[in-house]
Amino acid sequence: MKTWDVVIIGGGVIGLSLAWRLRRDGASVLIVEKSEPAREATHAAGGMIAHCDPHNPPALASLIAASARMYPEFVRELREASFESPDLRNAGTLAFFEQDESPGCDAARAITDDDLTRLEPFVSLRGRSFFLPESSVDPRKLASALEKTLRQSGVDFVTGSPVNEVAVLGGRTAGVRTAKSFYAGDAVVNCAGAWASMIRPLGVPTRPVKGQMVCVVPPPGPHRPGPLIQHVIRTPEVYIIPRSDGRIVLGATVEEAGFDKRVDPDTVQRLHQAAANVAPAIGEMRIHEVWAGLRPGSPDDLPILGPTALPGYFAATGHYRDGILLAPITAHVMAQLLTVRKPDFDLAAFSPLRFR
Repeated sequence: MKTWDVVIIGGGVIGLSLAWRLRRDGASVLIVEKSEPAREATHAAGGMIAHCDPHNPPALASLIAASARMYPEFVRELREASFESPDLRNAGTLAFFEQDESPGCDAARAITDDDLTRLEPFVSLRGRSFFLPESSVDPRKLASALEKTLRQSGVDFVTGSPVNEVAVLGGRTAGVRTAKSFYAGDAVVNCAGAWASMIRPLGVPTRPVKGQMVCVVPPPGPHRPGPLIQHVIRTPEVYIIPRSDGRIVLGATVEEAGFDKRVDPDTVQRLHQAAANVAPAIGEMRIHEVWAGLRPGSPDDLPILGPTALPGYFAATGHYRDGILLAPITAHVMAQLLTVRKPDFDLAAFSPLRFR
C-alpha cells in the first residue's frame, strides 16, 4: 500500500498552496478533494489582497502583512512553473470610508476629487477616499496554475471522493478514509474549508458563510481594450474588482445561510446598482455570471492553523474572507510545522486546541 508523507483533505487554494510548498520541500503529497479542485470558496472568491482593510482582525495583522509581501514572488514562481498567469494586478485600491473609519495600513494616502478623476475617469462617486497600495489576483487562474504545477511535480490527486474520517492507529494519525478507499499518510491536514467540521474524529469547527457575487462584461461592439476600471474600488456597499481581460467582478454579501448556495435575483440587481452608483458605465455592462460561494468561518472568525489533539493531524482552514490573501503565508508556516521546523510566526492564537 502506498503511503504519502502528507495527505491533504481539500483542494482549495489553501490545500493547493500547501501541497506546492511541501512538494518543493521534498515531501510526497496526496490531495483528496470531495469534488474537483478549487471549485468551492476559491472559485467564488474575489481575489483582493486587501492588507490595508481596516476590518482585518488585529490578531491577523502580522500574517496578513507577510502574506501580501510574499505574493509577487509567489506568483512569479508559479507563473514560471506553470506557464499560466494568475492575473496579479498591482494598480492599487481606491477605498471610500465612513467618517469613523481609517485605512488599516500606514502606506495609505488620502486622495482628492481631482485625484479620483485622474485615476478613474469613469468613477463618479465622491467622498472620503484613500489610495491603498494593494493588489488583486484572479482566484480561478491562480488555482488553475497551482493545480497544473502540482500535477507536473508529482503530487497525487483523488477527486470526487469526500473524506469521512481520519484513520487512527496506535494513538496517532494513519491516513484518511473515504466511502471507497483508505489512503495512508504519515500526517494529515484538514484544509476542507466550510466542510472541515464534518470529518471525524475531532471535527474542526468551521461553518459556511455565504457570499453572492456578480461578474459584468462590456456590451457587444467596439470597446476600449482592458478593463473599464483600473483599480479595485471598495465602498461600504460594494467592491469592484477589474480583471485584465475586461471582466469586472462585483461583491459580495455576507450571509449566515448554512450550505445554501442559491443566488437571489434581487441581490444580484442590488450589487449591480451599487456598482453603477460608483461608476455609471458599469450599469450599462452586461451581467455575464452570478454565483454564490461558502467561505469557511470559525467560531471567532480567525483561521485555524496547527496541530490538533490527535498526533499527526493538523488543520489549515477557517480563513473566512481571507483565504486568497493568506494562502502564501499559510502554506509557508504549515509546511514548516509539517517538516518539524519552528514556524516564523507565533500561531498560538490560531491553534485548533483553543476550541477544546
